[in-house]
Amino acid sequence: MDLIQGMRVFVRVAQLNGFAAAARDLSLSTAAVTKHVAALEGRVGARLLERTTRRVNLTESGRVYLERCLECLQAVGDADAAMSEITREPMGMLRLTAPVELSPNVTPAITSYLHTHPRAAVDFRVSNRTLDLIDQGFDLGIDVLHPVHASCVARPLATSRMAIWGAPGYLRKHGRPRTPADLAAHRHLVFAEPRLRTELQFHKGRQSRKVVLQPSFLSNSGDSLREALVAGAGLHMAPSFVAAADYAAGRIEPVLPDWTLDPLKLYAIYPSRRFLPAKVRAFLEALSAQFGRDPAEDRWWPR
Repeated sequence: MDLIQGMRVFVRVAQLNGFAAAARDLSLSTAAVTKHVAALEGRVGARLLERTTRRVNLTESGRVYLERCLECLQAVGDADAAMSEITREPMGMLRLTAPVELSPNVTPAITSYLHTHPRAAVDFRVSNRTLDLIDQGFDLGIDVLHPVHASCVARPLATSRMAIWGAPGYLRKHGRPRTPADLAAHRHLVFAEPRLRTELQFHKGRQSRKVVLQPSFLSNSGDSLREALVAGAGLHMAPSFVAAADYAAGRIEPVLPDWTLDPLKLYAIYPSRRFLPAKVRAFLEALSAQFGRDPAEDRWWPR
């Protein structure tokens, strides 16, 4: 039995003093109304209504139960109204996570979202470790990996080209690699999270070359590696969203530009597509505006 519907039927019978009148009001058959009331009486173990040929009267138990039903139905109505408001207008706290190095590109979307939706708030946590959105209570995550949890949805956001970068001073001093094999003679600055990546596969047309780097400097701090790169301490593999500003300023340049590495695919990850809260939908729109509408485009790579 649908308890809430049973309560609604019982309330209308009591308010209209009759089964037939309640049936007409609720667009139900009289038999269905009678069945709902009988099921309620069986549930509570008490007679709620006294039936006569002319009218229906509440029993003492019925009067007590009617008062409680009205309270329950009001609470259900309030809950529905609250959820309806939440699904229409972004409000409340949006819990968001992204990799540390990507956070400068996410912050403008957060700012735009907060300007547009004054009843919304954001709790933004950065981490280079793989997080479980559901277990850790995040509404949305931005990452370069598909979610491992079967109930998560991954929406493509953007593409970021990977490249080997070097400072002009380092390249003048140590020479410029001409082929992937030349990288073996150089010092390398390697990012250690979420996993160490020292085995690289380069592509050029139909050619493919595998290279294993020997790190001179390992770190889980992207800022430290970037500073070491700019200072000429070695070569560094980094995505375009990390390297774009230093390249534009002339502090670094791409090495082996004719050879490509597999790009990073950026995703917005959220627990479920069903009943998606308005705050998540609105922030996805802010992300699309920030990262561009074409997920295959690298907006950071120089034209």
